[in-house]
Amino acid sequence: MTQDLLDKARAAVASAVKRGAQGVRASARRAREGEVEWRDGKVDRLRESTEVGLGITLFVDGRYSANNTSDLRPEAIERFLDESIAATRVLSADPHRKLADPKRYEKRFTGELSVYDEPAAAAVTAADRQRAARELEQATRSGPGAAELISVTTSSGDVTTESALVCSNGMESSFRSTRFWIYVEASVRDQGDRKPEGWWYAVTRSRAKLPSLESVGLEALRRALRDRGGKPEKSAKYPLVVEAAVTGRLLGDVLGPLGGQAIQQKRSFLADKLGKKVAADLLTITDDPLLPEGFGSIPYDGEGMSHVRRPIIERGVLRNFYLDTYYASKLGSEPTTGGSTNLLFPSGKRDLVGLCAAMGKGILVTGFLGGNSNAATGNFSLGVRGQWIEGGKPVRAVSEMNLAGNALDLWSRLLELGNDPYLYSPMRCPSLRFDKLQFSGT
Repeated sequence: MTQDLLDKARAAVASAVKRGAQGVRASARRAREGEVEWRDGKVDRLRESTEVGLGITLFVDGRYSANNTSDLRPEAIERFLDESIAATRVLSADPHRKLADPKRYEKRFTGELSVYDEPAAAAVTAADRQRAARELEQATRSGPGAAELISVTTSSGDVTTESALVCSNGMESSFRSTRFWIYVEASVRDQGDRKPEGWWYAVTRSRAKLPSLESVGLEALRRALRDRGGKPEKSAKYPLVVEAAVTGRLLGDVLGPLGGQAIQQKRSFLADKLGKKVAADLLTITDDPLLPEGFGSIPYDGEGMSHVRRPIIERGVLRNFYLDTYYASKLGSEPTTGGSTNLLFPSGKRDLVGLCAAMGKGILVTGFLGGNSNAATGNFSLGVRGQWIEGGKPVRAVSEMNLAGNALDLWSRLLELGNDPYLYSPMRCPSLRFDKLQFSGT
């Protein structure tokens, strides 16, 4: 039950106020996690843990500090508060540090988000996890081409998270969620000492909604076999399709520069782009924190501000930054929220096969390998692997190539979104098709 966490957060706030803090935010958290990792026919690692913690944000005489402890005994919390408040008093004052406006706690969503599977969380055992991990390996080794396998590593796990948040200026709430996952990584033989690896996984809020072990295992095997014989193509500009499962790598280079710290410190290539065109017309990204079963779903943010659905990019135009109270104050803006939740995209008409067919000839990227990106300029250079597409179909594996350019140019070249959103991430982005971009290879 989260009631005990709520009680601890309330008590910590009250105690800090008695000690002279003018503003306090307390977050109490408990996470119970279990996982079995299985490798080549035997248990490789078994882990079960429970973590608890209390975070206290203090506003004392115009000064601010954020403090954490994992010792929740009452006497330990009292010492923790004494030390934290004393340390806060010697810091420099900062007029921009303050609790969120209480008006932003209002109209908090109280409906069902379907992110907590209590019966499954209570029932799953270490034996269940081990059985799933073992059968996942068996499923992987049962597919076409399994004779080429070198090694198979699988895992099955789950985590239950409970939290409570209390603010001294009128906000308090609690939240519970679960996640269940299965994962497999397979390596296969190739020319020389090459050992291509393929992975696949699934994660859901409800254990009953996990896909079959067979489907996950066979997909990992297929992806490993697909990458055999990979080699670079000639350096040139090629049309590009990015598989849904890895589009998050490109999106991350946009989300980071939307944060308040990057904007305020002028380390964002998007700092002066609010209300301006930053992508092709067909790109719309909506942040939806109230999506049922979403991995980013929660009614409030880390400051307690009520979450709302908001456009981030709308028909190619940048509509919102991610601004918490502090950076909004420094920028003279209204706060939105401190970070992204679930990102939703419009659905196209074609799946990955259809996008490749529409591209005709080019590169399908199925993985990003290292590289770098500059949040201040938008320039990036990313290692890629994937498939060479000809006649709309994959004909050979591609590896040891780099995709380079600028994020604004990249997203202006977006031609089509697929109808296959990636469901195992807060970024529910489909596969994407782009016009010609620069690749370096041989």
